[in-house]
Amino acid sequence: MKVRAVQFGPALGDVGKNLEFHAAQVARAVKDKRELIVFPELSLSGYQLKDLAAEVALRPGGREWRQLEKLSRAIDIIAGAPLEEEPGILRNAAVYFSRGQARHVHRKAQLPNYGMFEEGMVFKPGDGFHAFRIGPFSAGILICREILFPMLAYLYFLQKTDLLIGISNSPQRGIGRDGISSFQLWETMGYVFSQFYQQNYLFVNRVGFEDGIGFGGGSFFARAGRGIVQKAAYVDEDILDAEVRAADVRRARIASSYLRDDQPALVLKEMRRILHA
Repeated sequence: MKVRAVQFGPALGDVGKNLEFHAAQVARAVKDKRELIVFPELSLSGYQLKDLAAEVALRPGGREWRQLEKLSRAIDIIAGAPLEEEPGILRNAAVYFSRGQARHVHRKAQLPNYGMFEEGMVFKPGDGFHAFRIGPFSAGILICREILFPMLAYLYFLQKTDLLIGISNSPQRGIGRDGISSFQLWETMGYVFSQFYQQNYLFVNRVGFEDGIGFGGGSFFARAGRGIVQKAAYVDEDILDAEVRAADVRRARIASSYLRDDQPALVLKEMRRILHA
């Protein structure tokens, strides 16, 4: 499957402008014969929403929702948005559109609420990590901070996902002698997911500035069993094209015994013991 990641800086609170950008990128990807296009976290709205969130929320069946469904007749789309499925209840969500319909929604469970982050004041957390189909592949989605909890990717590993997609609004932080530590953090997780969970892993991060916060880009594709094989630019807008192959997952699972020898029942037993100790 030919996949495209679009690394850009959304206009804060301007859903119309952002949707126009999505439509232009979809048209370009269709022309380039891509099959799936993935945008960053909150790609339709921008990040620092605060009181704007309810005004710009995506609603099932609404005008913007229908526009995305229409765009998905030509190519599969994953976009990020504040989502209002119940009146007054907002989620930080990723929505997968395919063949003219919304096929899957992932609602962010790990909402940071410290320092520069105020998501817990705006959104209700999600409570599930369900694999879904993208064409011939089993897929899963993580949103930003969820990526930093390896046990959440493990839930998709148990569901034998071929493709894990992480979308993010990660600032660039921790500049030192070895570069920017936030980039190293995301890339380390890419190595873990591809090597130990044998997943093709696509990480899509935004760029640009909001309220003095600079977002770092650095999107990448990690091939199952090999680690990171492609990177987008740091800081600047960019496009990353990758090819996802089921054969790479099979080869990685044969080469290692992690999936064969995993013992989820043992993990569950020990978790129950620890939680009830």
